[in-house]
Amino acid sequence: MTQEISAAVAKLDLQPEMSATIARWLNGSRFESERASLEKLVAAAGGGDADALAELIDAFSGTLPIGTGGRRGKVGPGPNRFNRVVVRETAQGVADALKKFGDPARVAIVYDTRKDSRDFAFVVAEQLAANGLAVSLLDVPRPTPELSFYARAKNCGAGIVVSASHNPPEDNGIKIYGPDGAQVLGERDRELMGAILAVAGMETLPEASAEDRQRIEVVAREQVPEVADHGYHQHVAAQGCVEGSLAHTKLSVVFTPLHGVGHTSVVPVLRQRGIAVLTVDRQCDPDNGQFSTVKSANPELPESMAMAIELAQKHQADLVLATDPDADRLGACVRAGGEYIAIDGNRLGVLMLDHVVANTKPAHKAWVLTTLVTSPLVATLARSHGVDAVDDLLVGFKHHAGMMREHEDRPLLFACEESHGYMRGNAVRDKDGAVAALLLAEAAALAKAKGQTLLDNLERIWCTHGYHRERTANLRVSGLQGRKAIATAMARWRETPPTTIGGLAVRSAEDRYDDRNTGSPTRDLPGNVLVYELASETYACRLTLRPSGTEPKLKVYALARSNPGLSPDELGRVKAAVDTLIDEVLRDADAQVRANMEVSQTSQ
Repeated sequence: MTQEISAAVAKLDLQPEMSATIARWLNGSRFESERASLEKLVAAAGGGDADALAELIDAFSGTLPIGTGGRRGKVGPGPNRFNRVVVRETAQGVADALKKFGDPARVAIVYDTRKDSRDFAFVVAEQLAANGLAVSLLDVPRPTPELSFYARAKNCGAGIVVSASHNPPEDNGIKIYGPDGAQVLGERDRELMGAILAVAGMETLPEASAEDRQRIEVVAREQVPEVADHGYHQHVAAQGCVEGSLAHTKLSVVFTPLHGVGHTSVVPVLRQRGIAVLTVDRQCDPDNGQFSTVKSANPELPESMAMAIELAQKHQADLVLATDPDADRLGACVRAGGEYIAIDGNRLGVLMLDHVVANTKPAHKAWVLTTLVTSPLVATLARSHGVDAVDDLLVGFKHHAGMMREHEDRPLLFACEESHGYMRGNAVRDKDGAVAALLLAEAAALAKAKGQTLLDNLERIWCTHGYHRERTANLRVSGLQGRKAIATAMARWRETPPTTIGGLAVRSAEDRYDDRNTGSPTRDLPGNVLVYELASETYACRLTLRPSGTEPKLKVYALARSNPGLSPDELGRVKAAVDTLIDEVLRDADAQVRANMEVSQTSQ
């Protein structure tokens, strides 16, 4: 560290511990990759740049969180940022944990289209190789679900994806998968997190030698189709429910990967089935990771599909499909009356499952898996066809995969969660946008052949099983005090559950922190989740509260439904009543939670 930089750090008058950490990053050989950018940041902060100072303080406030299956954050220098240092530490933790678990000493790696993803993938590969592990790296951007398939096919002890999914362009991340191709869960997850955190305090890490690098198999771009794509695409195609070509239906689809990798999986599989697919070519361009044509590359948001809808209008396409940048989620719009109507994640799941149960004969012991915040209509639909359904899982496909690991002999008919994630078949253990696109396109093609649309399918399902409507609200607060206020509000509802919400009586309350005894370790995992079943004579609603693990916000899910057996003439009136009811439930829940938060803040 030069005298000028040393003086600049001292001038900032930071907490002694933070100053010491900055000095360590500026001096230690292990942090050399970040030195130039850190020196520039320190110099700017020392020169009076308030934004640079705020960035420096945040970058050195703790360590980058280890969340569901990995780490994700803004790229830049510092322990609370995503950079080569943090990537090396994470990879070292994976190597240490893999050896402790006794898993196969081989790791598969893929990366997405973000600016630095390829570089980070090679950093991971070298660190793993330095620990004596064999590595197979696909050297072209590929989908996250393809990593799950490839890691299982290669009998790997772990799989790694370098991706930040639909996060902002300035972010990147790393997802970690176990030998079953699923994100780790329970005790294994805690062991992995502990191993990663233990590395942060080390002064030196193993360095890859020339001999170590020989253990890295780099699958070149021209080899990837034969080595990895072919088997994965065969798996995706096998999840379809209709044999033969669908060309006779004349279904037309517009697809966008939102500057990600989805066109490498969705497009070839749909075209193989005879479906006409137009792509948004501008959004097939990786765009150097800038996502310049969208505010958010998140297909859960209808506005992300604006360019695709424009192309669909030009060609009068029947269906618009979009995957997020790592192609594990699917969004969709359906043409109806000249307009394109977005369908939310719950209803997409219902439509896919309806298609599956109507067009396949479920295998012996086949089952459906879903979460406690996903539409109850999923489980209702499965059970109405004699298919077993587990519908009380915590959020995240690692819980679906945990159930599959407990029962490897059970074929997965379908799995989903409300945030646009869908899965079918046992060869991939994470949500898969390509499988979802195939199922939805098949359903739309069969509907079109009858002169109908997916919206007609929904109305048919509602008439039989009752109208269902789901909404999620985010109660946002700020900073540490906001997190404390949320914690206090949750504690108060635990101590004194409400008796009515939105005019509905609270019939039951469940705290997922409490011990459960379902006989399944996955279903019995604790979670900071409160579940209330509300009902009147005519309507019912499940209200679920879940604090975010990464942001100062409380997620509030309302899942309302009517009684079954509606006539088409009744449906309009019932829809209006349930839609109004769900608004009232969320409004009242928000008011009651905020009142508890205000009490907590006043009493401090």
